[in-house]
Amino acid sequence: MENTSHLVLSDYQRAILNEMGVSSWQLANEQQAQVEVEKQPLKAIAALSKVKSKEDALAKLQQLKVQTQTSEATESVLVTFSKSDAKLPMFTDVLIALGLDAKQQKHISTDDLSHYSNYPLCWSQGEKVNLSDKQLITPTLSALNDPDIKKQLWQQLLGALSLEKN
Repeated sequence: MENTSHLVLSDYQRAILNEMGVSSWQLANEQQAQVEVEKQPLKAIAALSKVKSKEDALAKLQQLKVQTQTSEATESVLVTFSKSDAKLPMFTDVLIALGLDAKQQKHISTDDLSHYSNYPLCWSQGEKVNLSDKQLITPTLSALNDPDIKKQLWQQLLGALSLEKN
């Protein structure tokens, strides 16, 4: 009795193997190749192109990760600061000024931000004060005690609130 079943690797699995330096081989005969092509949508067939470099493989791997990940909706404020920083009065003051509940916060890493959608605000640490597209970037919370930085922050908040009202 002939076993005609075969394992077909997904694009993601091929990318992972390629990233690990493992070449994946697949027995190709005309009948099997025709069945696979008929089962796959046209976009998936186009994505099976050969990887030319390590950078290309990493880019394709990242693209596949993004395509396969589902984002989690949350009503919490996403925070990349430490939990102890989030207890500072400045942290609470900023959230109150934006009309957000300071008690609903989720501490995440900056890399995990892409896993979330429909959040009211993401507050992360950066060099300059900036507020756009539901993302607030400020220097460390202790640096916000500097009068010039605090002034920049409140100007950004007032600008965002006035745009929201219009």
